[in-house]
Amino acid sequence: MSANPAAPNAKVLVIDDDKDLRYSLRRALAGLGHTVIEADSGEAGVVAAKRDQPDVILLDNRMGGMTGIETLQMLRGAQPQAMVILMTAFGTTQTAIEAMKFGAYDYVMKPFDQAKLIALVDKALSARRDLASATRSTRMLVNPADYKEGIVGSSEPMQEVLKSIGQVAASDATVLITGESGTGKELVARCIHQHSLRAKGPFLAVNCAAIPENLIESELFGHEKGAFTGATNQKPGKFELCDGGTIFLDEIGDMSLPTQTKVLRAIQEGEIQRVGGTSTLKVSVRLVAATNKDLEAMVASRQFREDLYYRLNVFRIRLPALRRRKGDVPLLVDYMLQRQAAAKKLKPKRLSDEALDALLAYDWPGNVRELENVVQRANVLAKGETILAKDLPQDVLNPRKPAAVAPAASADPGPSAPAAAAPAEASLGVSSAYDAIYKQGRAGDGKFILTAIETEMIKRAMEETRGNQLRSAMILGINRSTLKKRLLEMREAGIKVFT
Repeated sequence: MSANPAAPNAKVLVIDDDKDLRYSLRRALAGLGHTVIEADSGEAGVVAAKRDQPDVILLDNRMGGMTGIETLQMLRGAQPQAMVILMTAFGTTQTAIEAMKFGAYDYVMKPFDQAKLIALVDKALSARRDLASATRSTRMLVNPADYKEGIVGSSEPMQEVLKSIGQVAASDATVLITGESGTGKELVARCIHQHSLRAKGPFLAVNCAAIPENLIESELFGHEKGAFTGATNQKPGKFELCDGGTIFLDEIGDMSLPTQTKVLRAIQEGEIQRVGGTSTLKVSVRLVAATNKDLEAMVASRQFREDLYYRLNVFRIRLPALRRRKGDVPLLVDYMLQRQAAAKKLKPKRLSDEALDALLAYDWPGNVRELENVVQRANVLAKGETILAKDLPQDVLNPRKPAAVAPAASADPGPSAPAAAAPAEASLGVSSAYDAIYKQGRAGDGKFILTAIETEMIKRAMEETRGNQLRSAMILGINRSTLKKRLLEMREAGIKVFT
């Protein structure tokens, strides 16, 4: 056989107690230019993996001593980067599930077509090279212990949100939190409660959109026995249960007008009346409300009570969409990976630069909630310790361009958002580039003009971020791979760049 140019001199460990099978695989793999190591048991295989650090491991499932699944679990610690292919003559459902659960690259049934197994080895080696060549993002960007409230971000918009929480937390003022779905409104509400004078009291969250209209009054204010069919017992409502604490009414824009009236009375008078009751109950409850709807437009169309709107809008916190604070994406991803790993008592996976570039290029219509779902999926699919771009959903890698629509007022990030989507031209030195162009007498050279402006903008971005390539790429609106390529070209041309 001729050597395989795609993967010469790779190390393949064959763990099988069948001497004839090991011989057959050794001949086939060695003929392709691979170095083959053999072990006749799981115990010997783990020792060989630690010693020789193979790229691919062919592992039999049924052997004397440790089973293949047991060996696989030990191999994850001995050589976590190796691609393990489990070989089994007993293809049960449990074997298939456990093989993938404990990190096998794939598994094959015995007897197998040797050519197909060799093709699978080549495929595993290709995946191994992808992992080895992927540059990995810096680990430990955040310490989860520093983010007990779950609000992660160092961007200017998020710093404004945190300042607002600090300003309003100690008061008893009603707070209205607005922003798109998935931006973390409940997290902010919990944070306000945790830093308030009511922190020792209860915090209850109610999703107004999730409760049928005929039940929401009973849910909020409770009911008396016999108040309606099925009311066999007296039941306290959320306002009553939350006495001395904070109630969070999410999606308050979906609340019916009659219920709005009762909520207004609870805020104004500090008293409620159970459904079917005749007496009132005094309650001391702080109200935090949230919506992703345009309440001002709803007030104008008489879908939302104007007096309730003003009662809610005492202090307003606008949460920015994730696309307006993309600089927080690396922090959020690192936080999520560490939290997910800690829950399973595993070592956190890392994100490749290419995968991070893809996450930064995406606009996140579902915001932080969508990001968390994507990270969780990639965490499951990734082979080895590094999440590659190919582990991300196609919707993220190749997003569809949405039709242009006017943004809702509630989605407006308000004063906590950046003043503009990108820095002004002058701040990136475009005027300086023009000066240089005219000094050199090349005002009519279009290609030179574009190159000079691009070079000057990159230089200024790198200066502003003190050499931080990720932040510079964000400012310039390009991915980090493109920036790295341009920086290399500039350095080769003798152009000095801040590092």
